[in-house]
Amino acid sequence: MKTLRFVLLSLFVLGGLASAADLPPLDLFRDKEVVDTFAAIPVQETGRIKPLENIASYRLLRFRARRSLWLTDSGEMDGKPLVDPATQKPITKEGGKPVKLNAVEWMLMSWFRPDIGRIVPLFKVDNSSAISELGLTAKAKRDQYTYAEIEPARQLLMQKMGEYRDIPARKQTPEQRMIVQLAANFLDYEMITGHFDFIRKPLGEKPEGLPAGVSQPVRLSQSLNTFVAAIRANNGPPMQIPWFRAFAQAALGAMMSGNPEQQYRIFPPAAGQGNVWNGPGEMIFGAINSDKDVTADQLAWLGLYEEVYLALPDATKFKTAAKTLLLKIQDAAKARGEGQYVALEQHLMRADYFFYAQWIFLVGFIAVALTWVSPGSGFEKAARLSAWVLLGAATALAVTGVVIRCIIMQRPPITTLYETILFIGASCALLGLIAEWITKRGLGLLVAAIGGTACMFLSIQFEASEATDTLQQLQAVLITNFWLSTHVPMINLGYAACMVAALISMIYFIQRIFGLYKTGEGDARLLTRVAYGFIATGLFLSLVGTVLGGIWANYSWGRFWGWDPKENGALMIVLMCLVILHARLGGYIREIGLHCCNLILGCIVIFSWFGVNQLGVGLHAYGFTDGIWPKIYAYWLSQLVLLGYGVFLALSDRKAKALKAEVEEDEPALEKSPAH
Repeated sequence: MKTLRFVLLSLFVLGGLASAADLPPLDLFRDKEVVDTFAAIPVQETGRIKPLENIASYRLLRFRARRSLWLTDSGEMDGKPLVDPATQKPITKEGGKPVKLNAVEWMLMSWFRPDIGRIVPLFKVDNSSAISELGLTAKAKRDQYTYAEIEPARQLLMQKMGEYRDIPARKQTPEQRMIVQLAANFLDYEMITGHFDFIRKPLGEKPEGLPAGVSQPVRLSQSLNTFVAAIRANNGPPMQIPWFRAFAQAALGAMMSGNPEQQYRIFPPAAGQGNVWNGPGEMIFGAINSDKDVTADQLAWLGLYEEVYLALPDATKFKTAAKTLLLKIQDAAKARGEGQYVALEQHLMRADYFFYAQWIFLVGFIAVALTWVSPGSGFEKAARLSAWVLLGAATALAVTGVVIRCIIMQRPPITTLYETILFIGASCALLGLIAEWITKRGLGLLVAAIGGTACMFLSIQFEASEATDTLQQLQAVLITNFWLSTHVPMINLGYAACMVAALISMIYFIQRIFGLYKTGEGDARLLTRVAYGFIATGLFLSLVGTVLGGIWANYSWGRFWGWDPKENGALMIVLMCLVILHARLGGYIREIGLHCCNLILGCIVIFSWFGVNQLGVGLHAYGFTDGIWPKIYAYWLSQLVLLGYGVFLALSDRKAKALKAEVEEDEPALEKSPAH
């Protein structure tokens, strides 16, 4: 009997999914009632229960780096509207404008109107050389391509994917990396458009040699065990059975992904029957690769799912069947004590707290800048109040988003690199506001605006580049909420405090470049005192967090310290903070020296925060992220430039002091000379 893996690999090389026989109007899948129903359907993926809206959103984000889609011939709103293949009429809304689909509408279109889905510019290609390598006509260097445009090179695409996947990711050329990504996206979308083939035509257009007792049209909810029995009774390879190829190919589409972790699992098992949900594709392949028949409960779920598709093109019946499916899944999940946060996750996705926080932080920065226009005036007071309101609101949005994520996952806020960005961004903004409440000099507002804007922007870019669900299940070693809620937040708060200190030093040097003050003046002393306070805070948090981490490591791995890259990064932060504080207390560094050392501290934090993950070693690595090193190098280079300027300032101040000392020494001698 063929294994599931062999069947999948074989079908990848085959290709070709048929179009839908019945073509309901596209407007049905843009109907708010229909969209809301499907968006709320609970689905199990990567071990957790999430709304179908999440699945659609991240699939579309991975394919085209956006969560929406314009139905135009160029993939943008200024292109010509697409023509519906069924009616030969342009797909427009009122006023003749192109139609824009959200992620769920796109998923429904791909499921029920694949003829349209295959002509929509969907696959974002950032390297046109990859398209040329496939023998296709390339557009711009970065552009979107339709399924229909890529399909002629399908066989070559699969061949090259097989070759390039054997090359380690770090050694792949940009073209090879793009081809591997495009091939994976192409195959996944092929399965999405063919998702309902197991209902539409589970045995192909003209099946031959059907088992006894099976009649057309075939419904797998009634005949699946009969087909499985025929496959088991066959003495040769299953591919020799006339109808098996189409049968397996339709089941593959029902899985929705070649990745076992991302298979489409929509049917909750009965209470006490395991934690893994069932899906139509998994049911079929599971029965083929085992000696057990599909249970009556599973067949009932399959029949319920069939009713949704078979209700088309009748809109009323379709809506009723979809709502029935949703309620059945919700009731079954509730009976298992699962899916209670699906609605809250939908709210989190639609509210988009971090996106709006980013723009409010940016507007808050503008308000801070306006306070510099007319110091001491009523305008400055109004601008400062506006900055407080805006930055307070943005910080509240960021914190609210983090808290909701904690409620959904029922765990502390940080388990992934993405979550550290959110947490540190919110923490930097909050620390900046606290500093402003104490000093009332505008510095804290500036820190909150810059830190909040930078981290929110970075989180959005990081999510788009990874294009995977950011709410991830805990790894086994992390399933200890006490340590996860003490060590990890403490370390990240230490990162935040140290980065705030580094940010203050950047502000110090930039203001010195513009000649806003000199060494030892009031504003310069303020920045130095506040930075010093954050260094002390960062030392305390980092030291306590590191010690707690060692205790956790001893508990989990049987050793307190292992010179792991992440551990070394934390130690470097602690040591650098100690160096700065002791050098300051000992008089080895003063104002400029402290700010120069802060820049170095910031570089160490960035290395510990992001850099060690790129090394690909150690128990703390969150995973290699393509394209991070150039950004880290750019940050380090910017700090090196400011550091060079700081050294120049220090030498200039020393020279000025030396000249002043010489003048003071010469003055008494001049007073005693005969000329005087």
